[in-house]
Amino acid sequence: MKVGEPGKATVTAPIKPAYRFRAVPSFSRWAFLSFVAAGAISVGCGPAKVQLWSGQWARYHVGSTWEHGVTPSDGQRFEVKGRNYTFRAHAINSASNEGQVRIDGAGGSRAWRLPPGAAEDLDWTVPSAGWYAVSVSPGLVLGEPRLVRPRRNAPLVVLLLADTLRGDHVNETLTPRLLAAFRGGERFTDATSNASWTLPSVASLFTSRPTIELTAVDGGLVAIPEGVTSWAEALRARGFCGGAVVANFTVNVPNDFGKGFDTFVVPAKYGPKGHPEAAQVLGQARSWLRAHRGEPAFLYLQFMDQHEPYHDHEGNMPAMAPIEPLASRAREASPEETRQRKDAYAATVRYLDRQLGPFLAELPPQAVVAFTADHGEAFGEHGAWGHGLNLYREALHVPLLVRGPGVPAKVERGPVQLLDLIPTLLDLEGCPLPAGMLGRTLLRGGSSEPAVAVTFGAGPLRWLWRDGTHVVLVHTRPQPGLAPEAEVKMQEERPLPIGVFRFDLERDPNEEHPEPPDPATLTAAARVFAISVGRLVPGLQVMSVGQRGPAVVSFRTPEAVHVAQAFSTTATQVTLSGDRVEVRWDDAPPFGLVAFSAGSPVRPAQVAGTPWRWFGDTGDVRIDGPGAFLWWNQRNASLQRGYEETLKRLRSLGYIP
Repeated sequence: MKVGEPGKATVTAPIKPAYRFRAVPSFSRWAFLSFVAAGAISVGCGPAKVQLWSGQWARYHVGSTWEHGVTPSDGQRFEVKGRNYTFRAHAINSASNEGQVRIDGAGGSRAWRLPPGAAEDLDWTVPSAGWYAVSVSPGLVLGEPRLVRPRRNAPLVVLLLADTLRGDHVNETLTPRLLAAFRGGERFTDATSNASWTLPSVASLFTSRPTIELTAVDGGLVAIPEGVTSWAEALRARGFCGGAVVANFTVNVPNDFGKGFDTFVVPAKYGPKGHPEAAQVLGQARSWLRAHRGEPAFLYLQFMDQHEPYHDHEGNMPAMAPIEPLASRAREASPEETRQRKDAYAATVRYLDRQLGPFLAELPPQAVVAFTADHGEAFGEHGAWGHGLNLYREALHVPLLVRGPGVPAKVERGPVQLLDLIPTLLDLEGCPLPAGMLGRTLLRGGSSEPAVAVTFGAGPLRWLWRDGTHVVLVHTRPQPGLAPEAEVKMQEERPLPIGVFRFDLERDPNEEHPEPPDPATLTAAARVFAISVGRLVPGLQVMSVGQRGPAVVSFRTPEAVHVAQAFSTTATQVTLSGDRVEVRWDDAPPFGLVAFSAGSPVRPAQVAGTPWRWFGDTGDVRIDGPGAFLWWNQRNASLQRGYEETLKRLRSLGYIP
């Protein structure tokens, strides 16, 4: 069976009588099943038939090994060592003729026949203990074969994420069903995402790590690095089976968002209408839940209804010009265009609410359920449109609701960050927090980590730090020619204002009146900037904070260094002459940082006339006022290698250029 986008490999179907998987090598234990749903073709999942999205779904299933209590043998048989076991699997017939799955063993036999193009969830209560043999017809593929002992009130975790849903659009007018479904749980009205576009935000969410820690040296973040534990892996290690139905093609198995899941369903490519609708996502979700009833399970659903292009569910949506010229600030929107886009967006929120209401009511009472978004959306506020390029409140404020046993019925109005959601869900299921996760459960106040959001979407770094109701926003400028490894091209035709801005959300909740930071706030922000952005590039870090007039930092190094990144709101000059290095800002920024790479850790030597303070490591940096500060950032080498290996794999698959 030919694999669709984004790979070019093939999956060999099992050949009778042996049960075999030949998974795409780069996908580790995954078998990739891709099929078209068009015309009258539908997929049978349990007792119901689900019409698929008009385009392609790709289904990824754990293959090659038996899972959940099955004793591996030679790949053709399995042993049942007790009573009350059920054999389950997901079968897809990709052949042009009828196919069959058959099990024969000590206690009896069972056979399933599948017409061409059909799929079915197999479910057979095994009559007695003993050995059983599985055989399948050519062209028929089994996914997630397992033996289970279904039980009542099995634990269930459901995480629903609405891509591009603004926090202020979850209200009694637009989402009454959603709010009613979570009335017995906790609602966080001031939740902030840690990134303003999908891949970094979901990567941070899944791993409970700061976005900057997962980011490549050049600012790119398109995957979860190898070796970084995801929430799905943590739950699977506790005996849970996991499923995901994701409407966003970019959140995919090749870039490691699928690790830890037993089943991952995602568009094989962008379809003619852009993305599947919530009804299709929930149809797949219902089928997966039926197929895994009675099993400890977790389910992740990602909707795309609030993301361009909008689908017309109410029959009155006008044709609209593409949003790209507005997002890149190539032109301004007319008042009528602004109204149309806001109305269309609100209609998609109402549609999602209509779909979610019944689904949430169907979930069992023991289920732990969370609803959130990866980021928001701008509609001309601050002159910005869309998401990914800015870090204003409209791009970062997301809804966050949690319900389930152990969750109090309350409204929390204090600020929280998305980094802490996964630790909260794991805590509710009694699952230990994996090493490397930095968030903390919201049930006990959340994380002490700084609330930081970043984006490189506009080209140079944009960075935000929030402390209570105080926000510091930094828009750095491109530094052409300084760091050839870095992406410095501005992606906006009319850039948003460059500088460091302070907002007091208590007096200015919409961030409409920026103020220059006072000395105390500037020092506090610089300290957080150093320990967050200062971790991005392995190597020597040089930072200037709060200096007046020209700011100059000179030092000598025992070996050659090279500029890897430069972050500043003003032009930065770097002079390399022999073993002497000089960093100069003629117009000193509130704070600026230059990262140098080197072959091995270096400790610079002082040059008379330009004093600075040295710290051995990023974790030791103590910025308590104006001055120049140097330190060596020993970034996690295994994480860095993991990201590089992931990027190599994605390029080999054609997933990224």
